[in-house]
Order: sequence, then structure tokens, then C-alpha cells
Amino acid sequence: MNLKGREIALSGSFDTLGPGEAKRRLEAAGAHVTDELTPSTSAIFIGQETSRDKGNRAYVQGIPTYDEAALLAALAVLEGPASGDGFQPAPLPGLFVDPAALAAAGPAELENLLTDADWTCFVPARDLPPLRARLTALERDHGLTPAHLLATNRIRVRGTMLSRPYGHRSKITALALSLSGTHLVTGDWGDGESGTAQVWEVATGRCVNVLKWIDGGVGWDGYARTMQWSSDGLHLGMAFRTNAIGVWDPFGESFEPRAEAQVTNGASRPPAWALHPDGRSAYVATGNKDMVGVQGCLAPLERGVLFWLAEHAEMPHEYILAKGPVPADIREPCGEELEVDRSPLWSPDGNRLYVANRSKAFVVDVPTGAPLWLTHRVDWVAEWSPDGRYLAHVHRGRLHFRDADTGRPAADPVPTAGSDWDLSLHWGMRGDTARLAAVLSEKAAEPGVEVYDDGRLIHRLAVTPAETALARGNKDFAVWAWAPSGDRGAVLTAAGDIEVWSLGDSEPRRLHKLAAPAGTQGVLWGADEVIVAVGEKVLRFLRADNGETVGDYTFLRGAEAELPLHGDYVYDHFDGRILALDDHTWCLPVEPDMAIAPPERRADVEAHLAWIVDRRFAWPLHWGRFDIWPDAQTAVANLRTTSPDTGELRQAVRETAG
Repeated sequence: MNLKGREIALSGSFDTLGPGEAKRRLEAAGAHVTDELTPSTSAIFIGQETSRDKGNRAYVQGIPTYDEAALLAALAVLEGPASGDGFQPAPLPGLFVDPAALAAAGPAELENLLTDADWTCFVPARDLPPLRARLTALERDHGLTPAHLLATNRIRVRGTMLSRPYGHRSKITALALSLSGTHLVTGDWGDGESGTAQVWEVATGRCVNVLKWIDGGVGWDGYARTMQWSSDGLHLGMAFRTNAIGVWDPFGESFEPRAEAQVTNGASRPPAWALHPDGRSAYVATGNKDMVGVQGCLAPLERGVLFWLAEHAEMPHEYILAKGPVPADIREPCGEELEVDRSPLWSPDGNRLYVANRSKAFVVDVPTGAPLWLTHRVDWVAEWSPDGRYLAHVHRGRLHFRDADTGRPAADPVPTAGSDWDLSLHWGMRGDTARLAAVLSEKAAEPGVEVYDDGRLIHRLAVTPAETALARGNKDFAVWAWAPSGDRGAVLTAAGDIEVWSLGDSEPRRLHKLAAPAGTQGVLWGADEVIVAVGEKVLRFLRADNGETVGDYTFLRGAEAELPLHGDYVYDHFDGRILALDDHTWCLPVEPDMAIAPPERRADVEAHLAWIVDRRFAWPLHWGRFDIWPDAQTAVANLRTTSPDTGELRQAVRETAG
């Protein structure tokens, strides 16, 4: 948020800034500060004890309204080091272990290597995945070794928490896979007052973080892309509270968004929006009907709260994307408005927006705010290629490929054997080649999957796919997923299985048939060759090469057995953590290293739980000491550590005994 040279209004007092401090610092950084609102006011920062009249006038005049957190973020930018002054981010510490030595070490060598390693240099994002992979291979060849226990003890000393896989309190309505494929996020609408987002590490099939109490719930049933990742996987954008947009730290402790913007007219549905690749702003369709060009604005999402409704603005504002008239060749067929009613996509470099709606598609040049081209010949089904080179869409029974730069045909139209409701389009990349899977569902006249490379048909798979997401109503649940390499694909069939197909240069062939849980509605292909089967109440992580189950979860399920503790303790202190191993068995995890469950069910407990590092990575329980006790009394009698959980456990046992 650049405030240099802008007129800024302040109202009320601020908790972390003394009297007059905000004004002095803003003016020192080049802003012009006023106490009253004028036609030139660019923004108002509101603190405590702000007059309702001033807030209402800002609302009516369409002046963006920010809170104190946003003010502090703006001051940090204004007062920070200028670009080119030699400032560099802090370097990573030295190597934890030599990667070549780690890869080659046997059991004894690895134990010595980890004993001598400088654990102060251990960086989980860099060092944990290769260490975990080497220990996994070591266990496969030699069983558990002292190296497993040594590594577990050293990692746990750094701080871990137990996985909490069952955070959803209603059916899954939204999901998104990070661009790298390493993490999946699932979201629910909750009880209408608050919802939950769960972050899963795909390689291990474990929940690594839970974001609870999301105001108003996540997204809306039947709407796609209400959860979106930044390109680096470090920022998570969500549509919440029906018409607000926010950005969270997916691996953070806070349940609150880092920043939020409410810039739509409050309709009872998520807005059309797209998180910028850098995760620090978003395009949001505002519903403004008085501007020429493209509806919507670019809302800043650095920090704090922005409240601004464009339809109340008395004059054009800098956040409005449309900055000039619609070009004449586009204005002729569409008039001065290019309505955005479905979430667009950003180009990888963040300079273009690709928009496809019920009847039209167009590309917007973001720096100028001007549409580059438009076509009206678009039906319900339309998708942009990941590299931003092509638009594939259906019109009057034909599949069209258009050049994203010009809008001109990039290949000859191809007849399709299905209606909009029977057909779905799925792009992937194989090297520099954009690959499209046109999936004709079981409802189509000729079910199957057609594969196109750069608009040219190369394969047709003899398979009967399940109904499309459009037909089922949950648009995030796709029935096709490309492997990250683009040489294979996975399809959810009408029979409820997941078939994995080889799609190289030779004839296509089915490699595997994987067992999906009942209720599966979609399939994803993440990192480390893991395929995810997902439905409104189920989630299963499977190895693509052999079908091995990595993680398997059924949500909203309870057990008929008596709770291991009095209900008040379970629902107050252990809320959201107790899990049903089946319809008859409870498991209560107790931090840091134990659970109350039938000891003979250890394998099931370890299949659901893990130690979590940095709320981002999972570490297997069986590589360290993890106690499982049959009841609370036995657990208390054998406590080895002290924690808030063990304190509550002791109190519960004392009260029960008394």
C-alpha cells in the first residue's frame, strides 16, 4: 500500500501508537494527513473511539477503510529500507548434513551422521523431507534402527504437536491443492456461524494444521475456487463470511486472517475473485455497475481489514481495475460492461486475468485495466491452460481451442459427444506441451476421455467416468487429475474406482485400478506420487504406483462406545481432537506422546496420527516412543511428561474418582 503523496484521514486513537504518532510518521514518510474526509481522501485508518458519523460518511463516499493493523503494515513499508540499499534477507544456516552422505548412509553410518550433525542448523522446510525419505527407505530394508529413534528425539526436542485430523464439523464444501502439490486444504461451511479449514501434507496423508472458527464458514456449497493458494504455497486465500476475502498463513497458529477485504455488495454467495500469485492482493468483482471496462477491483491484502463497497463510491477509485474505456471492437458486441460472475485466473506473472463466464470469455491486461479480446461464443464449459497459452471451451456441441493472446482459433473445432453437463475439461502440462483431457461422463452418448496436445487429439481412453462436478453441484470435485509430470492421468469412474492411465507417446494403457472410498466425488494428484480421493465426508491418500493407502479418513463419524473421559472434559479441553477409529472405538490423543485407546489398535492409531513439525510436516509416531493406554486411570498412573493435556487428564480422573 503506497501512501506517499496521498491524502490520508485518521480517526480515533490507536492501541500501539501514541497521541499524534501516526500523523507524524505518515507525514514524515510523505503522506498528507487530515482529520476530515474530502473528495481527495485516498483512505481512512480507523482506531478506537471513532465517531459513527465519520465511518458512515467514508462508507457512503466509497473511501477504503482500514484498521490499525493495516496502518502498521503501511508504515513498515513507508519506513522500510529502500530498494537497492544492499538489504538482504537473513541467509539460511549452514547445512545440517551433507545430502550425498545422507543418501548413501547405511544404518550404522546414518546413526553416526545424525549424532555428529549440527542440529542447530536443522531447517525443516529444507532438511526434514529428505531425512524422512531416507529413514523410510532404511526401515523398508532394515526395519527400525537406532537412527530412527535418534532423529525422532532430536526433532521432538525442537517442538512438535500431535495431528488433529477431524476438525470438520460439516461436509467438505471446498478444497484446493497447492501449486507444488505438497499440501491440500479442505474447508467447510460449519454451522453457518464459523467453519474450519484443514491443511494436509499430501506425501504422508496427515493433517498438519487446522484453522478453526473461520467467521461465517468457508465458501458456499456449489461454488468453485473459494479456497486458493499463492504460487509459493505460503499464503492461503479463502472466501468466507459469504462475501469477504481473506488471506491466512496456512501453517500458522492464528485462526484469524492476516488481511481481509470486504468490497462486494453483500450478496448471499461468494464473489468472483482470484488471489494474486504472490498472495498479497486479490482481484474481486465488486458488483459496480457504473464503470466502463471490467468490473472489479484489486484489493490489497498485506495486513489488516479493508472495507469498501464500490457501488457507494462517488468517484472512481484507484482500486477499480477498469481504468479506461472498452476498446471499440469489444464494446460493439458487449456494451460498456464486461460482467465478471465467475472467478477468473491470473497469468503466472500476475499481469493478466483470464475470465470465462456462462456466455463469454476475455483476457484483461491488468496494468492498463483494459480487455485485450472477447468472444461471446462460450457455453458453460471453459478452462484456461496452466501456462496461459490457450482457452478451451465448448460451443454448440464443438470443442474450441483459442490463443489466449489474441482470442483467435488455435486449432480446428472438434465435435463432442456430450452436453455441457456431461463434459468437463482438465488441463495439465507435459514439459512445454499443454495437455487437455476432455472427460465425457457416464451420462454422455459416448463416455470416455479424449486427450489433446496443444489442441491436437492424440488419445481416446475406453473408460466410463463418473458424473462431472458441474452435474453434481460441487465444482471443486474434479473427476480427472493429471500427474504433475503430465505423462499419466487418474480418472474417477462411474463404478467408483480410480483408474490410472499411462499417456506417453505410445498407445494409452491402464496401469492400476485404485480403491476409492464410498462417497468419493473427486480425484487429485499431488506430490510424491500420491493420489487423493475426496468426497463431502471422505478423504483417502493413495500411492499411484501400487494403491497403498497412506491416509484414510471418514468425517462426521462417532463411536457408540462410552467416551474415555467425562464429556465436559472431552468437549471443552479436547474439542476437535478425539477421533473414532471405527463405529465402536474412540481414540483420545494426549499431548505430547500418548493416546487413550485399545492398545491392540496401535496400527490404527498410527494410521491417523503423527507428530507435526512447524504445522507443515508429519513425522511417524512409530519412529519414537508413543504410549497407548486403555483408559484414563492407567494413563495417569504411567505419565512420563507434564503438559496442559496431562493436567486436564489428572483433574478428570480425580473428579471421577471423587
